[in-house]
Amino acid sequence: MQYRFLLAGLLLTRSAMAQMSVADSDIALHAPDAAWRAYGKVQAWAAYDAIPIRDFTGDWGAHYTPRDGRNVFMQRDRAEAGVEKDGWRIGLEYRLEMTLASNRDTVEMYHFYLQRKDPDGDRRFVADAHLKSWAAGGMRVGRTFALGDSKAPMLLMVSGAAYSNARNRDGEAGGSVTYSKANAYRFDGVYFGSNTNYTYPFMPEAEQKSSGATLSAALQWPLSSELTANLAVNDLWSRMRWSNLPVIDKVIHSDVRSVDKDGYINYQPQIYGKSSLIERRGTIGASTALNLSYVLNQWTLRAGVERIAGINIPRVSGGYATAWGTFSTSYDSRFNMIGVGYDYGPFRARLSGNRLPLLDSSAFAAELGLHYIF
Repeated sequence: MQYRFLLAGLLLTRSAMAQMSVADSDIALHAPDAAWRAYGKVQAWAAYDAIPIRDFTGDWGAHYTPRDGRNVFMQRDRAEAGVEKDGWRIGLEYRLEMTLASNRDTVEMYHFYLQRKDPDGDRRFVADAHLKSWAAGGMRVGRTFALGDSKAPMLLMVSGAAYSNARNRDGEAGGSVTYSKANAYRFDGVYFGSNTNYTYPFMPEAEQKSSGATLSAALQWPLSSELTANLAVNDLWSRMRWSNLPVIDKVIHSDVRSVDKDGYINYQPQIYGKSSLIERRGTIGASTALNLSYVLNQWTLRAGVERIAGINIPRVSGGYATAWGTFSTSYDSRFNMIGVGYDYGPFRARLSGNRLPLLDSSAFAAELGLHYIF
């Protein structure tokens, strides 16, 4: 079915598998000082509602559990490294981000397609899916300010990044597919997508250009000697731009009538569309984390919420400091992800998932970080 292949082009986008995290619930700022510090971090984070992450390009046969209403498939990868001194930081970073959101009908229809099955009895699916995916690298510059009481200051960090050579893949698909008991079906749909790697016949020779910029901020506010409020907003302001971006626009119908020269009516599927180069401007979209942390002797407890691509992710965590390092655990109630962590001196590691073995997880996160004074 051609319409299914249009959805496949949207759903099988693997172009992307977030200084602060995705929207970092472990926000940790420090007061400006004269020491030189080197920092680095590598993060991978993915959360799919309906399927295990590794089955994204599979047949969706194992652990298929779609949600009622909106289903999301999200990925955020980030790598960064740089130096800090006197409250200033400068570094390089690379980011890949993907968000695919669809209604349950779209997920169910695509599941039937992958399983090579038809639904029992009459069934009508109404498809609605939206993809936003990009990747880029660049330089980030930040400044940390110590405000108020010098013994327990409120810390504010503001940073900005500039990107070049950004990749893009966005898409939208909509329409309907109707099955009947007579083993027949009809479909109609529309698809619009952009892709920096897309080429089409007779495409004009034109140089692709892209650029981007973003501003982020984080706040650490001591409410008492034990209690601290933390806020981080990634991509508070952002702009992305692509020139000569290839796009494709398609329309498909199964019930198309035509009359031949002898007057006979013919029915045949029809697909048509056009490809072109366009100018596109957009934003990254803000991700936010807000939490409270409480320190009691060797224990640190934290509770808060992250908001990523319109999804709220409540999270709690706890850590215990020992002479061999700090051991921690965390839980988020949106994707039922349980995590463990370890910090020792300048080293930091985190690993989370929602199913064992981790390869069967539909939500997974891993992080390695280093913050070294020299």
